[in-house]
Amino acid sequence: MSTNDRPRALVVGLGTSGLAAAALLVRQGCHVTANDHRSAAELADNLAKLPAGVATALGGHPVELLEGTDLVVASPGVPWDLELLAEARRRGIETIAEVELAVRSMPAVPIVGVTGSNGKSTVTSLLGEVARAARWRAGVGGNIGTAASELALAGTWDVAVLELSSFQLEGCTTLRPRVALLLNLSPDHLDRHPSMAHYLAAKARIFAHQEPSDFAVLNADDSALSTLSPPSRLARFSLSNTSAEAHLAAGMLVVDGEPLIPRSELPLLGDHNAANALAASLAASRLGIARNAIVAGLRTFQGLPHRHRVVAEGNGVRWVDDSKGTNIGATAAGLPGYAAGTVHLILGGLGKGQDFRDLRPTAEGRLARIYLIGEAAPEIARALEGVAPLEWCGTLDEAVRRAAARARPGDTVLLSPACASFDQFRDYAHRGEEYARLARAVVGEA
Repeated sequence: MSTNDRPRALVVGLGTSGLAAAALLVRQGCHVTANDHRSAAELADNLAKLPAGVATALGGHPVELLEGTDLVVASPGVPWDLELLAEARRRGIETIAEVELAVRSMPAVPIVGVTGSNGKSTVTSLLGEVARAARWRAGVGGNIGTAASELALAGTWDVAVLELSSFQLEGCTTLRPRVALLLNLSPDHLDRHPSMAHYLAAKARIFAHQEPSDFAVLNADDSALSTLSPPSRLARFSLSNTSAEAHLAAGMLVVDGEPLIPRSELPLLGDHNAANALAASLAASRLGIARNAIVAGLRTFQGLPHRHRVVAEGNGVRWVDDSKGTNIGATAAGLPGYAAGTVHLILGGLGKGQDFRDLRPTAEGRLARIYLIGEAAPEIARALEGVAPLEWCGTLDEAVRRAAARARPGDTVLLSPACASFDQFRDYAHRGEEYARLARAVVGEA
C-alpha cells in the first residue's frame, strides 16, 4: 500500500494519551499527523516519543489540517468545542475521543467503564485489584495512569477497566461497556459544561451503546441519577437503602442479599470509601468474579496517592493529603471521616464555576479553621463566611505555616482544596507532593 492509499488521521493533543493514540494509529497503517497548540520546545520530551513517520503541526490548531483527513482523534484534555474539532464535525469527518479509538482496537476485551464526579479513580483501581485477585489479566487505565490506547497496544486482556471523564465520553460513539458505573454527580467542570443537565448528559453517555445483556451500576443515594433509565440491566448500591443490590447492613457490606465482608475490615476509611467498595463489589459480581476474589481485593487495596493519605504527624497533629479532592463533592464526601471541630482545612485553587455554598452543610460544625489559597479564595470566603474562622493565605506554603501555628494535639490539617490545581501547580499530584514536603518540614521529618 502506498502512502497516498493509507487512511489519514489527525491526533489533537500530544500528552500521554495523544502519544499512545498516534502509536496505535501507526500500527493500524494510518498516515498520522499530531497537532498541539504548544511549541516544539515545550513538547521536546513528548516529540521524542513519537513513532517514526508521524508528522507534526504545532503552535496552534489551523483548520487547514483537516484537508484530506479521514479521522480526527482528540486527547482527553482537548475541549470538545475546540474550533478544529467543531469544523471537523461540520465537514462530516469522523471525530472521536482517544478512548473510543482504543476500545475499537480491542473488540474482544470486556470493558468496564467507571465515571462520576468523585471516587472514579478509587473504584477503577479497586476493580483492577479485585480482578487481579481472581487471576484475571486486568488492564487498568483511561483517565487514570495508563492511556486506553496504551492498553490496546500492550496485548490481550481478560478485562479492561477504564476511568472515563465527561470529556472522554463526549467523543465516544460506539463504546459499549459490559459493566458501566456512574457513581455520583456533583458540580464540577462547569467551566466546560454549560449546565448540570449538560454535565449529567455527558456522564450518562457511558450507557448509550449498552445492550440488554450488559449491566449499569448506579448510586441509589444520589437523587441526581434517579431519572436515568439505562438500556441495560440496572443494579444499585447504597449506604442506607437495604433494597439496593449492594448495601450496608449491621456493619457488613452486603451484595445480592449475602454478607460479603465486615466494613471494619476495609483498609479505606470513611463513608465515601464504603460506597466505593460497594460499587466495585457490585460491578465485580456482575462481571462474574468469584466472591472470595472480591473479598481478597477489598482487603488488600490500600487506596490511591493524594486521597486522604497521612503524610506527616508530629506534636499530636496529623497532616493529611487529599489533593485529589478537586471539587466540592469530593471534599464534602471526606469531611465526615474526621471528628467535629478538629479539621484545619486548606481550600482553594481554580474554582471551575462551582457554587461553594454547597460545601456549607458538611463543613458547619466540623472545621476548626479554613485556610484559603489560589484564585478561588474570594468566592470561597463569601460562600463560607461564618462556617469557621477564615484566613487568607494566598499560597500553600503560607497556609501550611499558619495551620502549623494554629493546630493543637488531636487536630488534623487537611489539604482537600475542592478546586483544580492549575493556577499554582502542574496538577493535583504536584500540589499533593508539595504539601507533603511542607508538612514534613514542619514536623521535622526528613
